[in-house]
Amino acid sequence: MLKKVIIIICSCILVGYCSFAQNAVKINLNTPTLRESVIIGYSRTFNQVHEIEVGLRIHINSLIMPDDQESIYYRRMYASNFAQHFGLQLGYNWYFLPRLEHLQPFVFYELQAAYSTTRNHGYGWAYNVNDGTFIPLKEYLDYFGPFLWLQNTIGVGFKVDIWKSWYLYEKIGFNATEIIGNDEKLVPDPFQSFPWFVNEFGYMMMAGIGYRF
Repeated sequence: MLKKVIIIICSCILVGYCSFAQNAVKINLNTPTLRESVIIGYSRTFNQVHEIEVGLRIHINSLIMPDDQESIYYRRMYASNFAQHFGLQLGYNWYFLPRLEHLQPFVFYELQAAYSTTRNHGYGWAYNVNDGTFIPLKEYLDYFGPFLWLQNTIGVGFKVDIWKSWYLYEKIGFNATEIIGNDEKLVPDPFQSFPWFVNEFGYMMMAGIGYRF
C-alpha cells in the first residue's frame, strides 16, 4: 500500500513539473575548437529556468587552415568519410533572469562529441646560412587519426523573441577539448602520463534560430 502511495505521489510531482515544460527545435552554426559545424537540435525547458538540449552535430570540412602554427589538433578536425561528419551535442542552460519578457540571458554548459581525423597542411623549413632566414623546402599534407573529440564549453548566451514562437539565440564561451586516440605517425609526448590523451583549449561562438511549441 505504501509503495503504491509513493508511486502516485511521485507521478503527480512529475506530471506537475512537466506541465511547466516547453519544447523547442533549433538549428545553429557554431565555430568551436572542433571547427565549424551545423547543429540541429531539440530542447526542453522546465519552469522557465532549466533547459536541456540534445542535438545532431554536422561537421563542415574546410580546406582553409585557421593559423600557421603547425598545430596537430587545434582546429584541424577534418572528416575523411561520410560517417565522420556526424557527432553529438548535449547542453544545459540556466536562465538567471526568467521574468524578462522578450530577452532571456543564461549561462550554459555544452558537450560536443565527434570521431574524426585531422587535416594538416604546411611547409618544411630549412635554415639559410647566408642571410640567417628560414626558407620553405617542401609543401606537405597529412592526415592523423581518427580520434575521439570531447569538447566541454562553459559560457554565457541569450535568447531574444523575434516573431510569435520564433526566437534567435547566441552563445559564447571557452572550452577544453579532450582528444583521445592513437596514430603511429605521431610521436607521443614523454611528459604526459597518458600519451594518447591530449588537451586543447579554445573558444566557441554560436548563433541560431529556434521555434517553441
